[in-house]
Amino acid sequence: MKRIVAVCLAVMMVMAYAQDVSGFSARFSDEKKLTMVVKVWGEVVKPGIYEPPLGYDLLGILSLAGGPVNTAKLTNVKVLRGYRMNKEDPIVVYVDLQQYMETGDDSLIPEIREGDTIMVPPKFGKNFVTNFAALLAIAQSITIIAYYIDRIGVE
Repeated sequence: MKRIVAVCLAVMMVMAYAQDVSGFSARFSDEKKLTMVVKVWGEVVKPGIYEPPLGYDLLGILSLAGGPVNTAKLTNVKVLRGYRMNKEDPIVVYVDLQQYMETGDDSLIPEIREGDTIMVPPKFGKNFVTNFAALLAIAQSITIIAYYIDRIGVE
């Protein structure tokens, strides 16, 4: 029994290592262009899975997704790496698109790779307003219930 468990663990470790190293799996699109798969999440017009041609940068892929919406926080866009090129390569790359728009510094835009996930977070105010409105609705409901309970008790 111990051998079976040890063999299973060894196979799982080899598979995890092989998956991390292989990472790159570009393919040809219908137009015979080499493409990659990238996920775009968060505050964009059309979040989803995209297959842009190799060489597309962050701005090109966000453009494919319709661009950021008004509630997007452009100072903290995250690129989660699908795989590492080397051990020093970060898993999460933070991008300040606002600074790029102000300076035009191309060095601020990271290379996008196969399997990356781009996350455009919401501004603080969006979640705050939504949560505050929900709390206000609950408080209003409690007030109405208390009013009717008080009315029933008086009569």
